[in-house]
Amino acid sequence: MSTKHLFNETDELVLKSLEGVQASRSASILSHRFKVLYNGTHSADRVAVLSGGGSGHEPAHAGFVGDNMLTGAICGPVFASPSAKQVEAGCKLVPSDKGHILVVTNYTGDMLHFGLAAEKLKSQGHKVGIIKSADDVAVDRKSGGLVGRRGLAGTVLLDKIVGGAAWDKLSFDECMAIGTEVAENTATASIGLDYCHVPGRSVENHVSLDQNECQFGLGIHNEPGVKTINPVPAPESMVDTLLKYLVSQDDPERSFVKFKEGDEVILLANNLGGISTIEMRAAVQLAREQLEKTHKIKSVRVLCGTFMSSLNAPGFSITLVNLSNGSHSKNVLKYLDAVSDAPAWVNVAPPTSVKPFINEDKIFDDETSNIKAPTLDIPEQTVVAALTQASQNIIKAEPQLTAWDTEMGDGDCGHTIEHGCRALLEYLNKNKSDPKALEIIPIVRAVVHITEEDMGGTLGAIFGIFFASFLNALLLDPLSHKTDVNVTDKLVNAANTGLESLMNHTPARPGDRTVMDVLIPYVQSLVSTKDIKEAALKAKQAAEGTKKIKPRLGRAVYVGEKDGELPPDPGAWAVYELVDGFANHK
Repeated sequence: MSTKHLFNETDELVLKSLEGVQASRSASILSHRFKVLYNGTHSADRVAVLSGGGSGHEPAHAGFVGDNMLTGAICGPVFASPSAKQVEAGCKLVPSDKGHILVVTNYTGDMLHFGLAAEKLKSQGHKVGIIKSADDVAVDRKSGGLVGRRGLAGTVLLDKIVGGAAWDKLSFDECMAIGTEVAENTATASIGLDYCHVPGRSVENHVSLDQNECQFGLGIHNEPGVKTINPVPAPESMVDTLLKYLVSQDDPERSFVKFKEGDEVILLANNLGGISTIEMRAAVQLAREQLEKTHKIKSVRVLCGTFMSSLNAPGFSITLVNLSNGSHSKNVLKYLDAVSDAPAWVNVAPPTSVKPFINEDKIFDDETSNIKAPTLDIPEQTVVAALTQASQNIIKAEPQLTAWDTEMGDGDCGHTIEHGCRALLEYLNKNKSDPKALEIIPIVRAVVHITEEDMGGTLGAIFGIFFASFLNALLLDPLSHKTDVNVTDKLVNAANTGLESLMNHTPARPGDRTVMDVLIPYVQSLVSTKDIKEAALKAKQAAEGTKKIKPRLGRAVYVGEKDGELPPDPGAWAVYELVDGFANHK
């Protein structure tokens, strides 16, 4: 976990961050004095919904200010509650004839300061309600004592649902009822691979978990977890542990929310700040699968992202809202789904039934059906003999190609092209009794497929582009369909088209010590002489010439300086072996 930061002064950091959020939504207004970000499109005929707390949990809560979400966010210093004065000011910045609702995370400082502000506002004639977010299930009832459960990522769902209800102009009491029901049926459990590091704090005094440790129930203010796990379990086991804490009814100390088979839930996977997006997406899918398979609970909405972080903590939490326990489930989903322009909110579309446009098993079935192929009169035995000789040349040369590439690169060149040639020989043998399959067009189409499926790597891509463009020229170039043009001219034209296309896709040119050192002069010779044997001689000369060229592209660039003459470039030599087989087959 990194202890390096862009900002090491947190006072400056909080305001700059708020300015950055405001810049991404021009309809938001920032009070620099009170560190309150509020929605400029709010109207007094709506309930005002505000939340907040210490900074360092971004995007909560400032990132969630917007239509159909929070009216305002009140931001304290990093990991410290805003003052009661800030909260009072925040409410007054967004006047409401219907009242103000404060969504407050259950931490001592937040509850006291928001509570004090609420009491002061009430004494001034304002209608104020507090919805306490206390969704943590890691801390059991005994350990929680009088303080109770901590407020975690479930708070953001309250921000969205209560904010959506208020934007829809529901009454104060209706908004409070929906929010209270959601809060009572929300459970969150977290797991962390390490603690976060607070910008500006000493690195020497920073405590970290061992490399093979993680903690269940790690808090969002660096509070130690309730259980250290060693070694770090597999992700499937991590998710299984979290879900058991969330839904199990066997532990009276932690079964804060009732769950049973058949229940429908909102599933939210929250990044605590330091987990990659690809891992988060995989984690939420594991949670969804295990909920349905193991616990028989259906996730009717799935959200994944960074909602309430702990700076850069490498960990994540899972939140479940049980919709089956309350009477407001339809409205809960309605306001969760309501589109918001809050910069950090991930708008979730309700489930929709859609079907694939095409059966993917048949996705390549139309490759030969739409274009009329030209007639290319070349004896079948000539084509087969040329391709067979070219393939045998490569198979024979493979050990030497591999040795050269091991010396100068990663050693895969010989094997890569050998695999392709063996696949081509298999195609020829498999179709030896099918004359249609041994015509030029089907064979080139097969070669393109082989470069993708059996070769891969850079060499596979190079040959793939060349032969795909070669095929396109044979099929689409008007010259290929002219009856008064001989087949040699058609094939040479296709080869030249393939080369031109390849040169658009790679910067490699003669002198770079690549396959292009041979392929370019070979095709140019074909174009000028129409003589395949003469072109093969040019290819050999060019391949020999790569011994004197220092690498400029590919992995060979990273090989240190070598004394004396280098071996030929293996890819370039492989091209020579192929074209020599074409020219000198038996």
